[in-house]
Amino acid sequence: MKSCLKQWRRLGLWLMVAWALLFLMLFSYFMESRVEQSRSASVPLSHGETRHLASIVNHQRATMGSSRRERPPPAIANIASTFSTTTTTFSSVEQEQKIGLEEEEIRLEEAVLLHHQTQDIVSRSQEKLIPKDKDEQREQGTEEEEQAPRKTTRRRSWEDTDNLVEFSFSRSRSVVQQLWKGQVSVGMLSPRLQKAVKDYLGSSKHHVVYKGRRQPGQTAKQVLCDMKRRVRVRTVDGSEEPFSSLGWGSLVPPRPLDQLYGSGFGSCAVVTSAGAILHSGLGKEIDAHDAVLRFNAAPTEGYERDVGKKTTIRIINSQILASAKHKFNSSSLYQNVTLVAWDPAPYAVNLQKWYNSPDYNLFTPYVSHRKRFPAQPFYILHPAFIWQLWDVVQGNTLENIQPNPPSSGFIGILLMMALCEEVHVYEYIPSVRQTDLCHYHEHYFDAACTLGAYHPLLYEKVLVQRVNAGTQRELRAKGKVTLPGFSNIHCDP
Repeated sequence: MKSCLKQWRRLGLWLMVAWALLFLMLFSYFMESRVEQSRSASVPLSHGETRHLASIVNHQRATMGSSRRERPPPAIANIASTFSTTTTTFSSVEQEQKIGLEEEEIRLEEAVLLHHQTQDIVSRSQEKLIPKDKDEQREQGTEEEEQAPRKTTRRRSWEDTDNLVEFSFSRSRSVVQQLWKGQVSVGMLSPRLQKAVKDYLGSSKHHVVYKGRRQPGQTAKQVLCDMKRRVRVRTVDGSEEPFSSLGWGSLVPPRPLDQLYGSGFGSCAVVTSAGAILHSGLGKEIDAHDAVLRFNAAPTEGYERDVGKKTTIRIINSQILASAKHKFNSSSLYQNVTLVAWDPAPYAVNLQKWYNSPDYNLFTPYVSHRKRFPAQPFYILHPAFIWQLWDVVQGNTLENIQPNPPSSGFIGILLMMALCEEVHVYEYIPSVRQTDLCHYHEHYFDAACTLGAYHPLLYEKVLVQRVNAGTQRELRAKGKVTLPGFSNIHCDP
């Protein structure tokens, strides 16, 4: 009897192993058939906004690449282990398969990025695009690190890479579609971006400690009133140390930024640098606004049909001032407009520490520019204002957001809400033209520019969509969000 039971158990075990092998073979056949079908219909990618992911992604690429070269692909490893031992259970096979699939997704995205970078080198000889160095490719943000060499785990044909492009694009597209509905979370991101966000959550260079309340269930009006109550436009005015001792009181513009335009503007446009704005034909609509805000080194010349030509205010991060590549003191981009610079400081806003060790040295170029062009309005945003905006996002989000400053886009949106009666934001939340091209004027591709990694960009966009007074049609067709200015938000006392 015992011998019979033992035989039945052995037979059951082999049946489980055979079932697992059959499942793996069917899965491999299905994946190969999908690859063959997509080769003839692959579509190139592009998209736009953020920075700082490059260094972390490349570091992960290097570490993952070295370990992957030492072992076969996950599916083959599972089959080999099944033949080598009769004690492998079905649950362990399933777990290894899941891990293998997640790692393969990361490799797919890495190959997509490599494809786009190689494509850029080829296209530079055919298009009027200025080559960009590593810093310029990641100018939207604050924290910069050295970029590690890119590594790939294996060679792929261009046909295979086209399939990976289609795969990555469909993943980003599905997240954007959920973003239109305001129903997106970090868990929907690709494994690569989820890993990057997790890494940033585990570090806190700026020593962020949030002690406020979290109210993720607030209505749109409650969120707007929360913004109006918390956000106070503030710039470095020379009244605090160390700036008072340095004589900045007579250096900064005499009128505060929030009083520069008297009672403010009627309608304002915030034009992001997203690649999705290409081929939009929105230029005339944008120029019809009373004031237009643009970001960093985003040009208008040559792109007037899509982005317009009017510029009233330009927000620039400290890298623009510090890097000679941007030609801050000579480029026409930074002349005849109001300039607003910013640089991250510690969350506790220690101005002396910030002055001694900024992310990029913006103070020396600022002093030089003010002395050279004293009539041009040029301000540095106070770090307290930057972190107020971060508090707004975290206070309306249940999850912990990245402990890094908000994006330039979110800073510009809230600034214009303080200066205008109505604000129209273009391609901050992507339209149907959504691509992985980071900026419309550069050839640098990464889905992180749209969905975030260093900055809490995804949480910012969810919050903006919650208070969007525009229509779904405008959002999807134009990437247009309509927001009321603080002067038109009426809250209970």
